Amino acid sequence: MIKLVCTDIDGTLVEDGTFNLNGEYYGEIKRLKEKGIMFCAASGRPYSSIKKLFAPVLEDIYIICDNGACVLVNGEPIYTESIERSRAADIIKEIEDIKGCHTYVSCVNKGYVDKSAMELYRWLVNGYRIDMELIDKMPDSLPENDPILCIEMYHPYEAEKLALESGLCLRWGEGKGLRIGCAGKQWMHINSAGADKGQSLMRLAGELGVKSDEIMVFGDNINDLGMLKCGYYSYAIGNAREEVKAAARFVADTNINDGVLKVLKTL
Repeated sequence: MIKLVCTDIDGTLVEDGTFNLNGEYYGEIKRLKEKGIMFCAASGRPYSSIKKLFAPVLEDIYIICDNGACVLVNGEPIYTESIERSRAADIIKEIEDIKGCHTYVSCVNKGYVDKSAMELYRWLVNGYRIDMELIDKMPDSLPENDPILCIEMYHPYEAEKLALESGLCLRWGEGKGLRIGCAGKQWMHINSAGADKGQSLMRLAGELGVKSDEIMVFGDNINDLGMLKCGYYSYAIGNAREEVKAAARFVADTNINDGVLKVLKTL
C-alpha cells in the first residue's frame, strides 16, 4: 500500500521556472490525505517559492527544498545541510568567471544574485516567486549570517555543458565533499555532499515510519535520480531525460499533460 507520494516540481509538475500548477492538484492532495497517503514536494526551489506554490495545501504536505539541503515538517526544518562559506566563495568566483554565467545563491532566509544579473533576478522573483535580494558583488556582498544551502550556476541554455567544459565539475565534484548535478538546461546545483533529494526523502520516510515499497516518486532530471531509488513506484515523466527514464520503473505522461496528476487519480 502506498503511504507517501513524493514529486519533483520543475519539469515534473510545471514547466521550468513557472507557477502554472494545475489547481486540481490541491484537491488530489487533500483526497490522498483523507485516504492516509501523505504528499511531499521535493525541489531545487527554496522554501519561499514552494510555500507560495502550494499555499492552499501547505498544512497538508511535507517539503524537501534546495535540492535536499532542507527538510520541513509543518513549515519547521527537521534537517538542514549548508555549504562551508569559504568553499562557497571559491566556487562562486569560478562560476562568475565563466562567460555568460551567473550565480544564484540560496540561503536559509533569502536568495541572492548580484546587480549584474538583473534578467536572472527578475525571473527568480516573477517566475519562481523566490524571496530575493540584489547584492552589489558576488560573493563578496553575501551576508555572513545567512547559511548557504545551495549554489546554482545559471546559463540561459547550456549550464551543464559549460560546467563540464570549464572543469567546474571535475574540481568540485566527487571526493570534494560536494554534490553537483544538472537540474535543467539553465541550472547546475551545487550542494553539500549530505544534501540530496534521495537522502532527504529517506530521512523524511524514517520520521514518518514509511518503507520504500510504500513510496511513489516522480522526477524528470538528473538531480531526481537519488530520489527515484527510494521508492518502488518510481515514475519518470514523459518529458524526462533518457537517463531518468532508464532509472525509473514506470513512465507517466508529460508535465504539460499533467502526467503526475493522472497517476495520482488512480490511487
